[in-house]
Parts: sequence; structure tokens; C-alpha cells
Amino acid sequence: MSRIGRLPIPVEGVEVKIADGTVSVKGKRGEDSYPLPEGVTAEMEGSFLHIKRADDSQEQRRLHGVTRAEINNRVVGVTKGHSRTLIVQGKGYSAEVKPKAIDMQIGFSHRVVAAIPEGLKVEVKPGQNTFTIEITGNDKHLVGAFASTLHRLRKVEPYNLIGFRYSDQQVKRKAAKSVVT
Repeated sequence: MSRIGRLPIPVEGVEVKIADGTVSVKGKRGEDSYPLPEGVTAEMEGSFLHIKRADDSQEQRRLHGVTRAEINNRVVGVTKGHSRTLIVQGKGYSAEVKPKAIDMQIGFSHRVVAAIPEGLKVEVKPGQNTFTIEITGNDKHLVGAFASTLHRLRKVEPYNLIGFRYSDQQVKRKAAKSVVT
């Protein structure tokens, strides 16, 4: 049995509907659904949702864990939401959130404007020579994809730590280059 797939999903405070091979969840932050793959079923037992598979084939074992993780991400999304924080460091760097875009000055000769996808909320918190961008939303994939798009604009360089980095990212700082005579 899959170690991830056999874990029950707590659905306290979430309305769950299982119909026509689809699991629909509805919570205080919205609603979402996930189509169950062939051979995978979902059953409610009390305040827990259990994911079961038809047989022990390699494909079914793989789908068992993935399906459980996807449904759990949707349950967490409609209750608490998902968030990702980026730390941007650099002298003269700035950003501001416009209605459907984030406008940034990040060391290029021009301002960079990134469109914010529908369903995400972006917040900028300024600091001294640094600011943080917090991205929140119900869809974990969408939050991660937008954070990755911003991170790729200017990856952190290891000498002065200038650029975008995730809040949980460890960057190994390098010593300055020196000339040997």
C-alpha cells in the first residue's frame, strides 16, 4: 500500500461530494474539484476521506499517492489557502501591486511588469534595500508557478545575494574573488 495514499484526509469544516468519478470540496475560501483516475475511488468515513485503489499494479500504486496528495492540496486550499514568499534584495529595487499586475524595478534599464493570474493575491512588504512578495491563493500549482515565474526574472547571485530567493531557500554565499600576485 502507498504510504502517502493510505493516509486519511481530514475534512473538518469542508463539504465533500463524491459523484461521477469526481471529488468536489467546498470550504470558506471557495470550492474546487478533482477528477478521480481510472481504478481509484474515494470514500467518506466520519470526518475523514479515504482514497482506495483497485489493484496492486505499478500504475495504480503511483496514482494512489498522487490522487491523495492532489485532493489534500485542494482541501487545504479551500480552508487555509496556499502561500509562497519571495525575498527580493538589491539597492534601488522596488515593487508595487497594480490591479492585475505587479510592477517592479529590479536592476534592469526598464521596469518589469508581471501579470497576476486570476485567483491569486499578491502583497508587497517593503524594507531597507529589500522587500518581500507574498503570493497567496487556493490552487497550490498556480501559486508555485507564479512564484517560479518571478524567481526566474533575477535569480539570487551568490556574491552579494542580490536578486529573488524563496523565504525557505538557503543560498551559500561565496567569497569575493581576489587576484593572486
